[in-house]
Amino acid sequence: MSFLHFRRGVFPIYAKVLRQESQSWFIEMLTTLAIPISFFLAFGLGLSGYIKEVGGVSYMVFLTPGLVTMTVLMEAYRTGGWGLWLDRWYQKMIDEYRIKPITTSDIIIGEILGGFTVALIKGVIVALILRILTPVALPWHNVFVYILYLFPGSILFTCIGTMVGTSFRKPDQIAQIQTIVITPLLYLGGLFFPIDRFPAWFLPIVRWFPTTALFDGGRGAFLNGQINSFYLILLFATALLSFWGATALFNWKLSE
Repeated sequence: MSFLHFRRGVFPIYAKVLRQESQSWFIEMLTTLAIPISFFLAFGLGLSGYIKEVGGVSYMVFLTPGLVTMTVLMEAYRTGGWGLWLDRWYQKMIDEYRIKPITTSDIIIGEILGGFTVALIKGVIVALILRILTPVALPWHNVFVYILYLFPGSILFTCIGTMVGTSFRKPDQIAQIQTIVITPLLYLGGLFFPIDRFPAWFLPIVRWFPTTALFDGGRGAFLNGQINSFYLILLFATALLSFWGATALFNWKLSE
């Protein structure tokens, strides 16, 4: 991809995503903070007297990277979903995309980069607040290894969001898909507890969930600097598959 192609195609979409997200930023930030901070207070503080340690660390330390990962994934999904929904159903930009010299890949890549930027910024803010609330030292020097998991995870959830936003006309259906599909995957992926607590027959299944790779693998990367090659391959494979699916679906919608 040449710089000129990037400037004319990907960058305008990326800038559009940032402009959309900068509107009503204060309310958006409060909404973003509400869920992870509530979970931390309810589970991290509320259960800390009952669950002393998980995997050799306190429960609050165990929970913190999971809540940051959850924030990044939910924001990536929301940014992709609402961005494409606004483009297609509200701002009617589909017709404009048809006549502009940009490709479908440009649009999806711009959405991915915008979604990752927004999700990462909000994830950092949540992480800083949790750092204040967590009365123990966290190994922040492993953050770059941790991002190896967040980036493909953000691609996956942004692409899922773009497919949902492109396909469904009613805005409440974006939230419904999150409730039906996204939320169960988050909880089953080991957000609140280690996956080895699952029954033995279910554990081989849950290991193939991309959210398991994000929570279990990302937690190992953040706390111990570990890189799980199986989890990383799974994440990048599902990210590429979701990118192909989002591009193919958007091409189909443009041809209608």
